[in-house]
Formats: sequence, structure tokens, C-alpha cells
Amino acid sequence: MAIRSEMCCRCCSKTQQKIWVFGTATVFLVLGLVGIICGPSLIMDMIYKMLPLKEGGRTYDKWANTPVPIYMAMYLYNWTNTEDVRVKGVKPNFERVGPYVFREERIKQNITWYPNNTVSFMPQRFWYFEPDMSGGTLEDKITCPHLPTIAASNIARDFPKVIKVFFNIALNSNGGALYQTHTADEWLFKGFYDEFLDYAMKLNNSMTGDIKDNHFAWFLHRNGSADFEGIFTINTGVEDLREMGELKLWNGVNHTGYFKNECGRVNGSTSDLFVPNRKPDEWITIFMKDTCRIINLVPSGRTTIEGIEGIRYETKPDTYDSGTLNPDMKCYCPPELMPNNCPKHGATDIRSCADGAPMFMSHPGFLYADPSYANTTTGTRADPEKDVFFITMEPKLGVPLDVNVAIQISLYIQLDRDISLLRGIPSFYAPLFTINSIAKITPDIAKEVKLALNIPNIGLYTGIGITCLAVLIASVGIFVTVTKRWYEPIGDENTIINNH
Repeated sequence: MAIRSEMCCRCCSKTQQKIWVFGTATVFLVLGLVGIICGPSLIMDMIYKMLPLKEGGRTYDKWANTPVPIYMAMYLYNWTNTEDVRVKGVKPNFERVGPYVFREERIKQNITWYPNNTVSFMPQRFWYFEPDMSGGTLEDKITCPHLPTIAASNIARDFPKVIKVFFNIALNSNGGALYQTHTADEWLFKGFYDEFLDYAMKLNNSMTGDIKDNHFAWFLHRNGSADFEGIFTINTGVEDLREMGELKLWNGVNHTGYFKNECGRVNGSTSDLFVPNRKPDEWITIFMKDTCRIINLVPSGRTTIEGIEGIRYETKPDTYDSGTLNPDMKCYCPPELMPNNCPKHGATDIRSCADGAPMFMSHPGFLYADPSYANTTTGTRADPEKDVFFITMEPKLGVPLDVNVAIQISLYIQLDRDISLLRGIPSFYAPLFTINSIAKITPDIAKEVKLALNIPNIGLYTGIGITCLAVLIASVGIFVTVTKRWYEPIGDENTIINNH
């Protein structure tokens, strides 16, 4: 074997030996540099080609059945001084009670694929009470404003006085109330029989509207419903990854009809999929069906969750503005209040999507809002640590790492001298409930994300290894050249054999 090896080395001329050695080094050097310069981007491109939403694809299973545990922490507001509010100078006092924590399961029903690279689905959600994570029991007694009474009274506010007299009599005779006391479970999901709703349902006229149930709860018939939220149509990202997860239609249309112009346009994410490869200064937009509008979140800094670096996106002081801070958000002001009576910043009037009830959406505790909202009551105030609305996201893959969707729904209760239940009370914004939808990436899923993020480094490290090999081969060639140790070429193999 030694004879054969020596023969192979010496059968080439010195020039040929140099060409082989330095040529090999050059090829390896080129391959190594390509790996260093282009390897990570080429591998990342391969990963991005796997991300679009396709039936049976890698993204599909995690989209159809959310693998990250989601919890809905509900806070109710207990009205503690209902008997004192007619005393001049006394403000209604509300204590935040809870949280009542529910584990949320999300399933997508009626998934339909379309040739224009969109897919439609109907979200179905199930909530399961988690007593160990909660700050109270579902049997807690909570006193809240009686929404049906306030909603009907708000509609009747501008009626002629003669009609309001008859409305007032009907209200007092058929279950009308300024407030009621029920268990937390009844207020949230279980519901309770409501005499006034039963009366209004039987009337079914233009004032009461189409009331379909004589029971009331904030989320009545919502748990497990497959059709409550409607039909969402999103882009799959197959043709353009920058469109993946973007909402195109809600119930077949691209405008909600609840707010004018751009404020009613359907867009953003449904919070199930987010566009990957985000720029550092790019906003996140999510569409919230329950509030009939989009929410914009802006980048506020970087943080690390489960060893993954992400960008934290938050709402800001003008998130619930109606043109006071940001003229572009004037379209969130109800047309009947324009131009001079629009709500002050910090709360969005959502009566248009709440069947006319004077309801407002804001940050919990009216965080960032004009003081005039919170100053109408006493009791709980905003906690900047838990009341902030944020999403922390890994920007390359568009994977949420930590989520706290925090919103408060309040009811505006006004003095009305023609309605006995509203006579002698101050006008105030009564907080009804706060929702904190919480999700955090699990260690197992974090490992998958870190692996996907580290795969491009394989191309980089491989390129570095090949480059080092090229340098080593070239160094050997240079050393042999300097020391003049190239094999002398021979023309006859028999000479080698005879010499041995």
C-alpha cells in the first residue's frame, strides 16, 4: 500500500501537485465563504417556505388547535355603596373582585380553503374554571349595575316626556332596577332569569329591539358556542408570507359597519397567526370581535422569555382615542356626538356594537385615560403592572412568547329626572368587568422555536469549518513549497518496485 501511495503522489508533476492542493483549497475556500455569507439566509428562506398555512403543513396543527395554554382571568366590580349614591357628594364605590380564572381551549370549526390563498373558519372556545388559580369562588356575591335597565333607559332618554312617563311605569312594574346582586358564576356564564328582559322580549318593539332570551350574563351562551364570533377569512401566506394570518373578511365583508371609514375596516390578525420576519419598528394590529374594532400595539423594547429574545409590543395612551390625541382616530367617535361631544381620550364608545347600551372599552382602571372617567367613582384604580395590554413576540418567526390582553368594559350611567331609578344619582362610569387573556410559551414549544432559530447557524458554522479546512490545505501547500518537499515525478512504476 505504501508503494501504491508513493506511486500516486510521484506520478504527477510538481505543477500538477500544486494545482491539486491549491485548487482544492480554493474550492473549499469558496464553498466556506458561501456558507458563511449566504448559508444562514438560504436556510432561513427554506424555513420561511415551510411557514405558510397549508392543510397538513407544519403550521396547520398549531393553528387549528392552539398548543399554548391560554387563561382568561376575569375581574368583576362589586358596587359597595348602592344605597348611598343618592346622597349628594357621594360617589359610587367599586371594588375589583377576583380574578376568576378560566382555562381556555380554542378550536377552529368549518375550516374552508379557497383558491385565492385564503381560508375561513369559525372559532369555538371552551372555558374551564380553575379554582386554584383564582382569587375567589364562583359563588361570590357581586352587586353590579343592571344593564338591561340602563340600556333601555338610554334609548328612552330623548323620548317625549309623555312617553317617558309610561316607560317609567313599565320599568318600575316589570323588574327594572339600578343594580342587582348575583353570584360571579351567574354574572359570567351561567346567567339568571331577568324579569325586565322577559317583559321586553314579549313586547319586541322598536324600543326594546329583538331580545332573544330572558336570561342575562356577560357571556351567556358563549361557552362552547361555534357560531358566536362569526366567520373569519384570513390569508394563508402561500403567495406572500407578509400576508400570512392577515384578516381579510369578517362574516363575508371587509367592514364592520360599527365605526366609520378606516375605523371600521376589517384588518390585522385574529391573534392566532402573526406575520413573521417583522421589522424592529413595525406595529402589531389585532382585530377584536367583542369590541368590533382593531387594536394597535407598538414596540416598546426587547426582553427574553424562555431563553428567546423577543420584542414587547404595547398599547399606548391614544389606543382608545376618538380624535383628541390622534386626529386619525376621529372616526371612533359616534356620529351623533360629532364634532364637539366626542369621548375624551382613554375610552372607546362601543354602543354601536352593544345594541345601543352606553358601554365603553378602555384599559383596566382607566389606565392612560383622561381623569374624568376614573374620577366619577371611588375604589379600585389602575395597576400599571397587570393592567397593561402587551404581546411579546419573537419577530423572525412571528411566535408570541408572552401575552396579556387586558381590557375593561364600563357602563355609563346618567342622571335622568324623568326615570325614577336614575333620579338623584350622579352620572358616572361604572366598571363592569375586566378581561385579562393570558398566554405564555411553554418550555417544550420554546425548544422547538430555539431549534428553528438556530438551524441557520448550521450553515454559518459549516462554512467556517470548510473555510478553516481550506486554510489548512493551503498552509500545507505553502509549507511544502517553501521547504521544497514536493515529490519528484517519475515516469515508470517498475522503477519504484525494483528499488524496493
